[in-house]
Amino acid sequence: MSTSPTTTRPPVQTITIPQDIIEEIETFEDEVARVQSGDTPIDMFKPFRLQYGIYGQRQPDVQMIRIRIPFGGMTANQLRRIAEITDTYATGVGHVTTRQDFQLHFVPLTQVGTIMRKLAEVGLTTREACANTVRNVTACALAGVCPGEVFDVTPYSKAVADHLLRNPLNQSLPRKFKIALSGCKQDCALTPIHDVGLLATRNAEGEPGFKMVVGGGLGSTPRLAKTLREFVPMEELIPSIEAILKVFDNLGNRKNRSKARMKFVLDKLGFEEFAKRWKEAYDSMMQSGATKLGLIPGVYPDDPPLIMPTKNGNGTSAQGNGSRSSNGSSQNGATSSSPDALNTWTTTNVVSQRQSGFKAAAVRLRSGDLTTEQMFALADLAERYSNGNIRTTINQNMMIRWIPDSQLPHLYEELMTHGLGDPGAEGVEDIVACPGTDTCGLGITSSKGLARALAEVFPAGKTADDLKGVDVKISGCHNSCAQHHIATIGLHGVGKRVGDHVAPVYELHLGGQVTGTPKIAQLIVKVPAINVPAAVQHVLDLYRRSRTDGESLPAFITKTGKAALKEELIPYTILPSYKDDKKFYFDWEGDEEFSVEDLGPGECAGGALEMIDNRILEAEQELYQARILVGKHQYAMAINKAYRAVVAGAKAILVTEGIDPNTDADTLLEFDTMIQAKGLLPVEYHHVAEKFGDMGTKNASADFTQGKMTFAKGFVDLCRTVTEQIGQDLKLVPTEVGSDGETPSTVTPSQSESPSSTAGDTEVYDLRGVTCPMNYVKTKLKLEMMDEGEQLEVWLDAGDPIRNVPASLRNDGHKVLKQEPMDSDEQHFKVLVEKVEA
Repeated sequence: MSTSPTTTRPPVQTITIPQDIIEEIETFEDEVARVQSGDTPIDMFKPFRLQYGIYGQRQPDVQMIRIRIPFGGMTANQLRRIAEITDTYATGVGHVTTRQDFQLHFVPLTQVGTIMRKLAEVGLTTREACANTVRNVTACALAGVCPGEVFDVTPYSKAVADHLLRNPLNQSLPRKFKIALSGCKQDCALTPIHDVGLLATRNAEGEPGFKMVVGGGLGSTPRLAKTLREFVPMEELIPSIEAILKVFDNLGNRKNRSKARMKFVLDKLGFEEFAKRWKEAYDSMMQSGATKLGLIPGVYPDDPPLIMPTKNGNGTSAQGNGSRSSNGSSQNGATSSSPDALNTWTTTNVVSQRQSGFKAAAVRLRSGDLTTEQMFALADLAERYSNGNIRTTINQNMMIRWIPDSQLPHLYEELMTHGLGDPGAEGVEDIVACPGTDTCGLGITSSKGLARALAEVFPAGKTADDLKGVDVKISGCHNSCAQHHIATIGLHGVGKRVGDHVAPVYELHLGGQVTGTPKIAQLIVKVPAINVPAAVQHVLDLYRRSRTDGESLPAFITKTGKAALKEELIPYTILPSYKDDKKFYFDWEGDEEFSVEDLGPGECAGGALEMIDNRILEAEQELYQARILVGKHQYAMAINKAYRAVVAGAKAILVTEGIDPNTDADTLLEFDTMIQAKGLLPVEYHHVAEKFGDMGTKNASADFTQGKMTFAKGFVDLCRTVTEQIGQDLKLVPTEVGSDGETPSTVTPSQSESPSSTAGDTEVYDLRGVTCPMNYVKTKLKLEMMDEGEQLEVWLDAGDPIRNVPASLRNDGHKVLKQEPMDSDEQHFKVLVEKVEA
């Protein structure tokens, strides 16, 4: 922990904690005592802890504290209290999240109750910042001062957050639930990716209300929200949200956590049926006498009451009229900033308010982090140059509003003194990154480390004008906490095994956006972490080399298309073996070889999909090398590479049948059997082995080679098209019918079967020696051929198989009835599974 000098800081002003809040905190403290005495198991304590906004970290015996900041609004007094807590009980560094919360890390569990009390003394809480609840309600950080807003959404954000906090309806939802409010068409709060998104609008009579969209979300299966109501009057806002929560609470999937978000309710019901269910719930509430909470526009000021500064500064501060205090820059030996630096900062970080004579300034926090001293400094500056209120932003920054125009240079000088004067806030160089492997128990890669590495590609204050409106977001896993799916350049971390070693790799997504027509970014390639800066730079170079006049990067990405972008980036995807180049197996800023051993059970369906993706990528890499060889007139070698591409494409398809042949001949034989039975590809791609039988021709001509190349490219393109339609169920969609006009039936080739027998009435499936994820795929296929309620005993190896396969079967909705070792040294296990229809 850090130590702060005891200077003449204003004391934190506190309030009396309400009795119900005291009792709530005491309940938490009592449960902590029971955990520490062993009376309450850790697994039982976990959901209770999450309800209070307390997360475990990947490091043992310490917690992450998440503090709710509704609409991002806080006072200087509250920020000082967070600074004191950070300094005393955490690491001296706080973190602003993409949901406008504050997070503190490495807090001992025994100190959490004390922290809760100190937060309550200034009107803050951690309650429901985590768990299956309505999370922090977010809003645009410029709400109330934005020149383009329809109206200020601040009071409505606060009313919704206050109404739902500790609301019985909100305590045990099927999964987390997110709400956001935006005040203008720029949609700064990103309403399309929320369970409920509210966009300010006015009806034909000029009355204020909200356009309501529902069912958005990111994570492993991103969805954009759909419009439920074009106009929600203010008095119907909260009842409308409550009705949605009731539908979700009743119909959300409580069996399969990975399909529990509200977007999956819309998928299952269809939007029209969902809208019908919502209307029924809403009407029922109204008929039963539910109160329409009338939210009258304009009567809810910031909390506490807004103190408007004069254009000469805020006369309410001790220093008055914006003059610098004893800890200002002039007292710290700092020289005045240059006019060029001030101009750069003003251009990138400052916005003119709709109120004449005032500015709003974004304070850029690198990866959302700020120290205790910086928190104290921001609190002082907000009181000295503004009205004492601050906003956090969804891009992990802080916003000071109501700065008189004349005071802007003085504010900038003081920000510079405290290391807070970086230009580029909210721009492309202001990269959004989640905590990743620094602290998160789900993090796979060092997202913050990569963000710092990308600073060379996007230097602060020096980024070209052609990247205006472009953003970069990095998530350390597929959960998309950094919202990489809606970024122009989005990245999320995975691990890729090569032999006995695992390398950090990033999926590169391009072309996401919310402003204008919302769009989920396309996954283009998977790039080893060490190659990401070069790959991103290549995308920028390609854009600048090939764009038309005035064409933006997002427009160029859309025009160019996934296939062409992927082809350009293939060289950056190649991952050498550990023996050939060890540095590929170290994460950014990592001192030890990369590992994912501490992440717990994996998701086998995701592993199978990754295996398919990797084999398609292998096919594309082989084609890339074949094209290079053709250009060098090395035709025989080019044909060999084209053949290897065909084999890799075939192996990708076979994963869905649990088949992983050892030889090329077996691969192509199994493939031909499968595609003829299922009608997956046109007939010209049947009997692949015969069509590539003369690949070893040493004196191949250019025309002959080009024919083989064309065949291989068409084959790989079709394999990619087929596999891109595969979901978590791993089912392939036939693309043609059989010769008799009938859709071919599913045939599982004999080689996909492992030895099976029966034990009494239960079939035994021996998958010892079968590695992940093929053991899962085989089990899944076997269960598909069984009736509901039938049982299957699966024999698995120790290690990844027994850790991952049962967990994945549970995620599919099946019942795992029993799991026990088969031998004394626990090298093999028996798992009894009961089939449950989806």
